[in-house]
Amino acid sequence: HFSVMLPGREDLYLINPRGLHWCEVGPDDIVLIDVRGNVMAGRHRVEPTALFIHGAVHRLTQRAVVLHCHMPYATALTLTSDVALDPTLSQNAMRYMGRIAIDATYNGLALDDAEGERIARTMMGENANKDVAFLANHGVIVTGHTIAHAYDDLYYLERACLHQVLAQSTGRPLKPVDAKLAAHVASQIQGEREQSDLFFEALRRLLPAPQRG
Repeated sequence: HFSVMLPGREDLYLINPRGLHWCEVGPDDIVLIDVRGNVMAGRHRVEPTALFIHGAVHRLTQRAVVLHCHMPYATALTLTSDVALDPTLSQNAMRYMGRIAIDATYNGLALDDAEGERIARTMMGENANKDVAFLANHGVIVTGHTIAHAYDDLYYLERACLHQVLAQSTGRPLKPVDAKLAAHVASQIQGEREQSDLFFEALRRLLPAPQRG
């Protein structure tokens, strides 16, 4: 599920509906909801776990964008004893150095406020600055202040996880870099996000033109 807060509002956000294939979802299918899960506008329902997870993450982290996926390679890493991506391996992985929270406890489906808030609090930590969460035996959450930056992080997170899974599948010893170097690379990438904006604009140009009439 993907959600974004309304500009200037910290209590309302837009989220994709339940029961539609992605190719069916149009602008008028998006649901407006508040952070407590109440549907404010829209003609569709919202999947219950999305209400509790997204509402809690928006409410507690105050991030504008929350993207939650069960991507194949990222999810595969949540099934391991380490639970998460190693940010000292590939260059793609290094951009997440210092940004990853790990929820090592799987409690089943998030069907109440308590579970949604428990998941959200794993992203806050001591410095309240973790914008990526690996949920054990479940999937990942990526948050951000803009859709373009959050989506770019989500996209490259899965690529980084793919590279790690492929490297591990060789059975050969892995070759991480020094953590200080990985942190330096992360700061380089975070210090210049124009490529994230350009990538997202390129994706938008690939969308079919809206039909008029």
